Amino acid sequence: MSWLLLDMGNSRCKVMETDPQEFKSLGSWDWFNQDFDEEHWLKHFRLIKNETSLIEKIVVSSVSSDAIQNLIVKWVENVFDIEVEFACSQDLYANQSRDLVNSYAEPLALGVDRWLAMVGAFERTNKAFAVIDAGTAITLDLVDAEGKHLGGHIVPGANLMQKALFGDTGKIAYGANLDKSPTENGNWLGRNSLQAVELGTLQAAQGYLQSCLERLIEHYDIEEVYVCGGDGATLLEQIRLPINLSWIDCPDLVLEGLFYQTRNA
Repeated sequence: MSWLLLDMGNSRCKVMETDPQEFKSLGSWDWFNQDFDEEHWLKHFRLIKNETSLIEKIVVSSVSSDAIQNLIVKWVENVFDIEVEFACSQDLYANQSRDLVNSYAEPLALGVDRWLAMVGAFERTNKAFAVIDAGTAITLDLVDAEGKHLGGHIVPGANLMQKALFGDTGKIAYGANLDKSPTENGNWLGRNSLQAVELGTLQAAQGYLQSCLERLIEHYDIEEVYVCGGDGATLLEQIRLPINLSWIDCPDLVLEGLFYQTRNA
């Protein structure tokens, strides 16, 4: 028997089949949400159904609306005939050695993906740590050595900043050469408006993270940074790290936290 874990982000869905007793991948899948088109999602669920056997539990981390979650319930039951469980943020997560304590006065108001990423990192270390999740949005959360969540940030990711500029500023992309990629050309400065926006928003994201990492060392004694999200590793690789600070690429950190919270419930 196995579990199916789903991490439904703003842009993509990641799925992992795991052993209920140990977090390890028995199979993994991912896809773009495609505005939650029914046939698109049913196709992927049927593929998973054909490639797995004896799924006994399906648990979801979702940042989507209640309406979208209701669709997922319907589609999962249609394909797997299993009732879906949705994870939520909690005021406290306990393992055998200590407790992870949510800093929010209303724990459910903390995004479940942020909470589960902290749970995943919490199971990896006894040190003070930070979690950076860089996807559609970039989130930062700090946890001290006692397990207390100190709080965090939410800022737009580079792609979200680009969409805001292109959506709200009329002719900003005028004259853009859509066939040229700034990253492929190795440019730092854009020579048309599209390149200027892409490169500028990338620098904004990197600059934010650089500033945060320096402050983690100076003010919070953070020793470890756990990085997830589609852009996480790419961004951190281009940043000059402060001395004595290491980062760990954990692309499945939300799924990892989802597993532990489900197992220890």
